[in-house]
Parts: sequence; structure tokens; C-alpha cells
Amino acid sequence: MRDILAQIETLIESPPQDPAERLALYNAAKKLLVAVEDPFETIHRVNGSPMILTFSWVASNLGIFEKLAKSNTPLRGASIAASAKADPELTSRILRFLASHDLIAETAEDTFTANPVSHSLARPGFRSGLSHSFNVLNPCLQATPKFLEDTGYANPTDVLHSPFQIAFQTDKPAFGWAVEHPEIMANFQTWMREWHDNTKATWLDVFDFAAHAKGSTPETLLFVDVAGGHGQQCALLKMVHPQIPGRFVLEDLPSVVPHAKVVNGVEKLGFDLWAEQPLKGARIYYIRNILHDYPDDKAIAIIKNILPAMSPDSLLIIDDGIIPKVGATATATHIDMTMMSALAATERTERQWDALLDKSGMKIIQKSTFEPSRAQSIIVAVPK
Repeated sequence: MRDILAQIETLIESPPQDPAERLALYNAAKKLLVAVEDPFETIHRVNGSPMILTFSWVASNLGIFEKLAKSNTPLRGASIAASAKADPELTSRILRFLASHDLIAETAEDTFTANPVSHSLARPGFRSGLSHSFNVLNPCLQATPKFLEDTGYANPTDVLHSPFQIAFQTDKPAFGWAVEHPEIMANFQTWMREWHDNTKATWLDVFDFAAHAKGSTPETLLFVDVAGGHGQQCALLKMVHPQIPGRFVLEDLPSVVPHAKVVNGVEKLGFDLWAEQPLKGARIYYIRNILHDYPDDKAIAIIKNILPAMSPDSLLIIDDGIIPKVGATATATHIDMTMMSALAATERTERQWDALLDKSGMKIIQKSTFEPSRAQSIIVAVPK
């Protein structure tokens, strides 16, 4: 046992950098935790999970993670309280809680320093993630048990009737409501940028873009990013394949595209994905993490708005999650429950994607997963 503990300490000091090895170790550590905890540790872990989010958000509001991350030496609780203009006793209680859950490190009595988790939570994008989870998703989750009971535990598929409407006392769909709350929408977009900009694996790892672009000229409509937000994928393409000629177009709402990345060679077009696709005959129509925001009827409508624009040379690339038949990761199922409670939508299984594309008039020619931890994958399809 001493040898095993020593090996664990070595791994803590120098964790693996290879992504596959890191993920394997992470999954093994989770299984070990479940294997060794007793029943009361289990129930405390489950019961206490909402507290971790709550007091992480409180700590973020107090600037605790940022202060510790910026300090070269451990900080006393009284010092943190003074800079945050908070009660010292309250601050110390919060700090102890954070340290007990390894969100910060305790070095001596009422003295704390940052650890890798603290540095992560100090990032502005992660602060936005905490805010979105606590202020938007948490109320939806609170409303979910009663909603499911009242609907006879039917799978939510109505964007106007979900836990979100109950939580926020609205008759609007979630995105329609969010547009009317610009601070929440801006916060959500910051969180999404953090999520996407720091993803190491991309769809270009599993799709031969250069082969499909072969023979293109500067006038070729090569790539249309449908509802592409701030243009991360257009920017990625131009960075990876700067030499390939062709038109690259970012589409999103007229209120969104002015705030997108400025990338040389990328056009911007204000567009509502509920309208028919105006750009005809593109080699690739690409849509990332949009269809999982909607139940099947809405997702089919989005695809059918693209279908008439496609030529015999066109591909539709859907960059989204594919839940595996067995062994779905916690991250993937977390996203699935988020989609259900906030949007009456879903992370789809392979069979569900097959059925959805078939009903949309499309034939799948490739499925490839490039980020297993999130089940992020591409589905390449052509008209039937």
C-alpha cells in the first residue's frame, strides 16, 4: 500500500501530459474514488455537489481564485477578506470549504494558496461558466424534478414547455429569452468562446479538408459556417489551410456577426438559420453544436433549410456530440442533461443521428469522433 500511495503522490506531482494517458488516469481515479468511499462519504459527495457550485460562484464574486492565482506567496484569510471587503470569519469559512474540496490549497492555519484548479477557475471564461451554471442552469435543474413528475416523465421535446419556462416564468424559448437579457447572453458567449478556443482536438483532425477543396479557385464558395458565432472555425480553417483558395463565409444573426473575429479572407453574412440558406452550391456547409440545442422537429427544419442550397459537390458537416452505445463520459451526459432541462433538446446517440438525417433527406457518408471526453464528433452527409 505504501508503494501505491507513493506512486500516486508521484503522479500528483507530475501528471501525464499525453491527452489519452491523462484521460485514462482521470477515469481510473474516478473509479478508485467510488471503490474506496464508504456510504456516508458517497451521500456527502452527492448531497454536497450543489454547494461546490454555489460557493465557487461566491468565491469568484469575492475574487478569491484570482487573488490566489496572482499571488506568489500564500495569503491569510484576513488579507483576502480585507481586499474583498468581506467579513473575515465568513471568508475563512468559505476558504476552508474550498480547500476541503481541493479548489484551493491550505498551507497553514487560515492560510491558502492557488493550486491548478484555482488557476483554472480564475480564468475569465471559467468565471463566465460558473455564472452561467449558477444563474441560468441551476434554476432549470431545480425545476426539473417537478416538471418531469407533472409531465408523467415524458422526454421533453417542446422548446416552449421545459423546465426553463418554469424556472424563469416565461413563455419564450430559452434563446429568445436570452436575447432580451444581453448581460446573460454576453456571459454565455464568453463561456462558449473559452470552451471552444481551448479545445485541442478539432474536426480537421478527422476530415481531409484539402482533398474536398481540390481544384478550388478564389471564386469557389468553399466553406459556409452556418450560425458560426464569433467565427472560431473559419479562423481555424484559414490558419490550418492558408494556401487553399476559395470563399469562406461566416453566417450568424445580424446582431452577432459584427462582433466576430476579424480574419483575412473570411466574409460575414447576417443570416437567420430558420430561413432558407441563401448561399448556393458551397463545397461545405458546416454547423457546429447547433442541432443539439433543438429537439428533432426543429433540427430537421434547420437541415431542410440548407438542403435546397446543396449541389452535387456539396457536403453537410455536422460537428456535434455523438453519445456512444456504451461508456458515455460524464462530460457528455452532463451536456445532455443541460440540453434537456434548459432547451428540451438532447445529445444524440448514433442511432438517433441516423434517424434524424434520414428524416431530413440526407445520407451519412462519414462519422468520426475527434474528442472522446466530450463525444465531440463530425457527421458528414449528402442529399439522398
